Amino acid sequence: MQKIVIDTNVIVSSLIQRGYPNQIIKDLFIEQKFQLCVSDELLAEYYEVLARPKFYKFQDFFFEPKLYLLR
Repeated sequence: MQKIVIDTNVIVSSLIQRGYPNQIIKDLFIEQKFQLCVSDELLAEYYEVLARPKFYKFQDFFFEPKLYLLR
């Protein structure tokens, strides 16, 4: 299984639009085609960025990341 690190911007993009970033997240978390490599610092960055109020306008933006990151 391939190991990858996902930039925070890819996660944000995947939740805002349906395109290549969304496919990466789907393959990673739903189909488990990759193994995510993440440090405590990167995980903290994911949570900090995803909790920013500017993203609240996107439908399901706040709940989907929790589903992904809590798996």
